[in-house]
Amino acid sequence: MKVKMIAFGDCSDQSYLKLESVITNSFSAITGNDVDSPSVYPTVQSGLPELAGALKTNDMIVLFAAEKIYHEAKRNICKIFKFEMVHSEPVLARLRTLQNSERFMMHALIPKSATPFPLADGLFPGFAVRSKRQCIFFLPLSEDRTFITMKKYVFPYIQYVYGTRLPDFSEFEMSFAADILEKQLLLTGAQIAVSNTSVCKYIAHAGKKIECFNDHISYAPYDPKKYDKDVSRLSAVNAAEYYECQFGASIVEGEKDAYGNYTATITISNNSTATIRNMSSVPDESHEDFMKTIVAEFFIMLAQEIASAPPVPAEELKHIKPSPAIHAYRIVLYLILFATAFFFTYVAASFSNLPFFS
Repeated sequence: MKVKMIAFGDCSDQSYLKLESVITNSFSAITGNDVDSPSVYPTVQSGLPELAGALKTNDMIVLFAAEKIYHEAKRNICKIFKFEMVHSEPVLARLRTLQNSERFMMHALIPKSATPFPLADGLFPGFAVRSKRQCIFFLPLSEDRTFITMKKYVFPYIQYVYGTRLPDFSEFEMSFAADILEKQLLLTGAQIAVSNTSVCKYIAHAGKKIECFNDHISYAPYDPKKYDKDVSRLSAVNAAEYYECQFGASIVEGEKDAYGNYTATITISNNSTATIRNMSSVPDESHEDFMKTIVAEFFIMLAQEIASAPPVPAEELKHIKPSPAIHAYRIVLYLILFATAFFFTYVAASFSNLPFFS
């Protein structure tokens, strides 16, 4: 199966690097071969020659359009392929839940023969059009909407149409973030204390993708009963102080926001400053997917903070890692000491019962 990807719009934003890597790796997994990164053009017209060439040689063509030019690009694509555009009822049903929904009717326009991919709010829906030998996808280009559309619709659609068994799309996002963090850990030898909140089980699971993860990450005590308006920052600072290491980190889940979205706060602290980011889930994102997104963002933020911090001499790294091996060693030591004390007590008691000692 040959895949061609083309993106339309301004892709100079830093987040596009993540989009590009994750999307490329995911489609490489689908085909079993390396897939080229998306070709980028400011408009559909400027990318028309490459699109025409792709139609002759590829089984799957994936088109992405930035939200700023989404509707213009959609109209031009439909005009090029001579697709009749109609209002999709599944998309309209989502749009009607919005205030002043009549303002957003253009979002529901898609090819008559297309399969729509609407998110909960109905805005910027992707779609797929399939012929006997080809499948054309048209998807929004933004980190939140692209990834959720891929998870919820594109991967299941490809599995259904091509009978291809695919891994969880979130794994590609996580692998990207883990690779970035691993490089920084190996380069700097940084030690990080993470406040042991409820999110740590997701952090530990994702950390399995990093071979040296357990050599650099430790979990510090966290008391959820001690509430403070700045609890995430304080828990990160306290974690760093607990192990006397340069970096402390924390992910604290919050209450759902006014729209029913999940929320969380990521904090990375060093000896002088703290970087804080509040995040909310997006439409159609489950709690499980949100946790994976949060952890992936946490890895990237952590890598950025490590890279920007001044280097710390090795002799100043006072970090003491309470690894499971050390815990086991201590338990065995305590058992030996207890057994020894018991033995001597038993022997002393035995000797006290002899006639010689009576």
